[in-house]
Amino acid sequence: MLDIVTTTAAEAAKKSGDMIAAKHNNIHDTSLFERWGNIRRVPIEAQVPYMADGAEIMEPRPMPDFHALMNVATGALINTRPIGKSYALVPHDKLFAEQARQLGGSDLPTDNVTVLDRIYHHGKRVHRTVIFDDLDHVVTNRGGEQDRVRCRMDIFNSVDLSWAFQVFSGAYRDLCRNTLVFGGEKSYHQRKVHRGTLSPEAMIAKATNGLEMWHGQRDTMDRWRQTSLTERQFADILKETICYKKTAAADNDERLAVNERRLNWLIERFREERPELGETMWAAYNALTHYATHLPMTQQRNSNREMTQTKRNGEVRAVIASPSWQYLEGVAA
Repeated sequence: MLDIVTTTAAEAAKKSGDMIAAKHNNIHDTSLFERWGNIRRVPIEAQVPYMADGAEIMEPRPMPDFHALMNVATGALINTRPIGKSYALVPHDKLFAEQARQLGGSDLPTDNVTVLDRIYHHGKRVHRTVIFDDLDHVVTNRGGEQDRVRCRMDIFNSVDLSWAFQVFSGAYRDLCRNTLVFGGEKSYHQRKVHRGTLSPEAMIAKATNGLEMWHGQRDTMDRWRQTSLTERQFADILKETICYKKTAAADNDERLAVNERRLNWLIERFREERPELGETMWAAYNALTHYATHLPMTQQRNSNREMTQTKRNGEVRAVIASPSWQYLEGVAA
């Protein structure tokens, strides 16, 4: 009997200039990033001079508000300026492990995929493309001709402020980082700088949901994309559903029946979706998806995380099934 020999992406990697790349067929194989893109924060110190007995002495002083970046797999320090506390570092290996987890749990066909992994400039920047070979789509190209392309998802990330975190999804042949796609159409594009409310988990979830809708519920997706929903209308729906508080105090004062903190957070997510999606039901749906998958206060693998996500998914389904949401969807039908 012959032994089956498998080769990891890291073992099959090829180097060209300042790029290390691998082509493979396993979304769960993140070995390229574990080997050459395993970037973490490390403490740094400043060498501060002072005089002692007429001689200048250099004293190391910790800089707790800043960090250097280190590839812990190779032991190499990344040649970049110090990053501050507000910088949302997204380690490449953890990022693509999370993407694999979400894709593996989705309805997308992941047994027949083409994966292109690329690392640039010693781990400063990365790009992963997942092409779903079983999901093809006919689009009209720039010349007006019919073009059959495969659905895909592209993620760009950096650790040195050179690239924003970006996720593309859709049916297209090629793309560039300025949001243009060639020979096809993107279903969703997200771009977020590495600060503040950056949530890679939520952005990947929205891209995954977009591809699922594209493939299996295109009519619903198109209807939501074309149906106007103002911020005020969205707020009213939220007040009746996910942001409604039923308490004894609220029974006596309707102003107390609203979870204002959650309402404000969801409205802010809706505003973030508007530049790409407009004031539409699709923008509102993606704001809700962000809520369901943005779990910063829970651990990656503990039961609390799973319980919280299950609870939030149920809350989002309740919004979609509410009379107000169903009414708007019915008007658009």
